[in-house]
Amino acid sequence: MNKELVLSSLDETKQLAEKIASFLTEENDYPISIHLSGDLGTGKTTLVKEILNCLGIENFINSPTFTLIEPYETNDLKIFHIDLYRVEKITELSSIGLEEYLQEANSISFIEWPEKGSGFLKEPDIAISLDHHGETTRKCEVQTSLGLNL
Repeated sequence: MNKELVLSSLDETKQLAEKIASFLTEENDYPISIHLSGDLGTGKTTLVKEILNCLGIENFINSPTFTLIEPYETNDLKIFHIDLYRVEKITELSSIGLEEYLQEANSISFIEWPEKGSGFLKEPDIAISLDHHGETTRKCEVQTSLGLNL
């Protein structure tokens, strides 16, 4: 599935997050890897926060820009929010144990700036690209071979 959307408000971002979260809580073949691409300020972290809220994670959700990985848990899932923006060398990914996180059973990994892990990361199960489309509007492209219906 390849779907292009225009997100012109936080409410529309929340609606997209609800659809993605609903799909993720269905019976799926975990682990699932979701890559989020886009320039600074396009809403990658905002979308992840909204999905996590829909999955029942209501505590303060930190951006992992400085920690690289922020782990969360629900009753059934382990969730890893990963931000590779500050990664300078691909060897850093091995040293933080990224491969182990990505292979964790019953897990979902949200990876921002996946291009920084090119050659290390496998192809994503879901790829989301966000681009500025005006001052307050974002163009969102979602690609997946899974049964996600938007």
